[in-house]
Formats: sequence, C-alpha cells, structure tokens
Amino acid sequence: MSPPPPEQSERTGVVLVYWGRLGAGAQLMTEIAQAMLGDARFDLFASPSRQSELPRPLTRDRLMPVETFTGLPSLILRTAILPITAERLVRRMKAAGVRLIVTLMPHVWGLALQRAARRAGIRSILIVHDADSHPGEHRPVFDWLVRREIRRADHIVTLSDHVADRLLARRDVEPGRLTRLFHPTFRFGPPRAQDTTRPRSFRLLFFGRILPYKGVPMLLEAFGQLRAARVDCTLRVVGRGTIEAPAAQLIQPGLAIETGWIKPGAIDRILAEADAIVLPYIEASQSGVVAAAYGAGLPVVATPVGGLVEQVIDGETGVVAKSVTVAEFANAISRLIGTPGLYERCRTGASRMAEAQAPGRFARALGDAIDAILRQPPR
Repeated sequence: MSPPPPEQSERTGVVLVYWGRLGAGAQLMTEIAQAMLGDARFDLFASPSRQSELPRPLTRDRLMPVETFTGLPSLILRTAILPITAERLVRRMKAAGVRLIVTLMPHVWGLALQRAARRAGIRSILIVHDADSHPGEHRPVFDWLVRREIRRADHIVTLSDHVADRLLARRDVEPGRLTRLFHPTFRFGPPRAQDTTRPRSFRLLFFGRILPYKGVPMLLEAFGQLRAARVDCTLRVVGRGTIEAPAAQLIQPGLAIETGWIKPGAIDRILAEADAIVLPYIEASQSGVVAAAYGAGLPVVATPVGGLVEQVIDGETGVVAKSVTVAEFANAISRLIGTPGLYERCRTGASRMAEAQAPGRFARALGDAIDAILRQPPR
C-alpha cells in the first residue's frame, strides 16, 4: 500500500513566476501549474502579472500577483518602486513557507526578485529559453540583466541541449547548476482527426510572432516555387509583426496572411485548420510552436538550426530541411506532401511526441530537479 501523502506542512513551498502580459509564457505557467498540483511533494503558488490578459493558472488563494506595466510611463513608475514591490512579495512568500522560486521565463525585473529572495533565504531556479538574442532583436539592456540573473541563480533549467551548451561554453553557468529538460507540449484543444472526406489542397501554417529570424520571406519564396512546380498546397501566415518581402511574394494564389495579435481562444481553431506547421527559421533555440504543433497532432517542417533539430525528428515527427535555403525548404515541404505514407507516419509520431513530452512528464522532471537542488548547500 502506498504511504499517505505528506501533510501540508511537510510539502515544499514553490512559487511559479511569470510576469509577462502576453505570449506563450502564461500558457507554459498554466500547463506546469496544473501538472504540479498533483505532486504531493509541493505546496504550489503562482505569481502572474496583474496586467496579464491570459487566464490565471491557480485558484485565487494560491496567487501572488504583481503590478507590472503596459507602456513606458507605467514601466518607469513601477521600476522606481520595484525594490519595495520585490521585498513585499518575498515577505509574503516567506510567510507562506516558500523555499524556492521557479521563474518560467526571464523578465526585465527578474534580477530584483532574485536578489530579494536570496536575502530571505529563498532559492531560485531560472528556466532559460534563449542563450542569446535572435537576429533582428536589439535589446542590450534586457540581455545584460538576463545574463546577470543567469549567473546568480541557484540553478538553471534549459529546454534544449543547444541552449545548455551555449551557456556552458560562455561560462554563464557551471555543469552542476544546470539541468537539461525539454519543451513541454502545449494543448490548446484536443487533436482533430484529419478530414479525408474530400480532396483538397495540403494546408501549411506559419504561426507565431513574425520577426526577422523566423525566415518568413524565405518561406514565401519557397511557397512560390512549390506552386510553380504544381504542388497542391496553400499557405497561411498568422501572427503579429511585419513581413519584409517583395509585393509579388505577398500576393500569391493560395496564400493568406493575417497579421495581428492572436487571442489564446483562437489558437485551437487555427491549428485545427492546418495539416502541417512550417518553421523556416534562420536561427533558433527551441520552439514553443513545435510544442503546440505536437499538442495538436501536427507534423512540422523545420530548418536545421539550433534546438529545432532536437525537437523535430526527421521522417518521424516531421521533416528537417538539409540546409537553410529556399530550395531545400521547398524540397522538405514537397517531401512531406509527396512521399507515400510519410505524412501519416509523421502525424502519428507528432501525437506520440506530445505524450512523451506532456506537461505532466515535464513537471515530474522539474520536481526531481527541485528536490535535488534543495538537498544541496546554498551558494
């Protein structure tokens, strides 16, 4: 017979922190929080932004929200009183018996919270998604703050070997302070069965923020080549940002471009209307879009950069292009569409990967890392 779960006082107090207002971080917090609630080792809390437009991950009595900012004036004001905000939050954590903070994504205020927590004897884990800024992102102050936060954290968790190896090579972290995990699956809704009742074009989807390193112009050119070769496919580009591409590439038969912020409630429908996700990135760490694709049971076509080669298993969960070129990316898409049996095998592989990297598995691995960290002496 299994022993009874520990009493509340025997559990380790842990706070999940994500202070962003938008984006995948809140979804990550929700997925991990719901998974960790079933772990009898932990007394779980969450600290979201009060300005977040996304659902709260826990019940009200488990939340420790923080006033963040929505623009430059509120950023200046809230940053001026940040030391007071951090101290008040840490006092509340201490009163609740919290022993460890897990910051799910670096934030411009993260270093202040880390310092206040250390003074109170509360340890910190930082989940690092990117070791460096992506091409086209200019954020020197943020990068400087994050690098200091990485170096001062009690422990670092990465979601790919690519990011871990970069941090080690740069000596931002020692091997004993680093745990390599994986990006947990995002499920915005149940996987949909493929509609095979009528012939139709193969539906490609680019989904997420449109930034220079995402390679959207290369994707549009590759799509033009596929159409010229009479590959029966359509392309939908959905996300916030600006596409720097010739006008002729922006207006093609079978192409739909929808720019703007995507509400979380619409993501399920967008994924359900696709047959495969395309990631024409020219640089990457790892991708939450891949995690969302697998959660929807969709294969992925990706370039061979960064941690994407760890996430996408060529011929099993999708297709990895041979190089970062228009021709090879078009060839990769053509291979997925035209090779008999490959698409069906990759759909099955994507669903299998969704289970292998489910939030529950990630939460258990993170919990094991927390236990190991708390057994070590403080830095």
